[in-house]
Amino acid sequence: MEKKDKKYTLKVKGKEVEVNEEIYRAYIRPVQAEQRQKRRVWKCRVLSKSGNYYVRCTKKCETCPYYLAGNSALGNVTSLDRLVDCEVEIEDKNSDFEADYIEQQTIKEEYAELHKVIRQLTSRQQEIVKMIYFEGKTQKEVAKVLGITQGAVSLALAKSIAQLKFLIKK
Repeated sequence: MEKKDKKYTLKVKGKEVEVNEEIYRAYIRPVQAEQRQKRRVWKCRVLSKSGNYYVRCTKKCETCPYYLAGNSALGNVTSLDRLVDCEVEIEDKNSDFEADYIEQQTIKEEYAELHKVIRQLTSRQQEIVKMIYFEGKTQKEVAKVLGITQGAVSLALAKSIAQLKFLIKK
């Protein structure tokens, strides 16, 4: 078939339109370049025969053991769709969202109750509890700040804890 006899057609809005070779090539060239680029990107990179550099794989992906193992040329692991197709369970059985939420809410309620009963202590007891349990100070540091002995801080703290236990049990 000669070049003059060859017909060039493009699909425009679903209809085939006959065009000359120059228009056809101008339209098709970027489309083909994009297709080649996509094929290059999706091909695996393998070591060359000399082992000095990487080259693009020339084999068909459908026969490649790397591809058949669920990997792609971009190094991505198996997709979730492929796992579902292979009947792999995706759900995390160890995670119980409802139980975790209930536990978090319970902890919040307990903290709220604790803060409520701490407010019922005397201001001095509140100050000692705050410095030791919320600011992380030692009894010696608290004694120095308040200008009392460590034994007095220890006694006040023991009384405060006993009173908190009593108030919480109410």
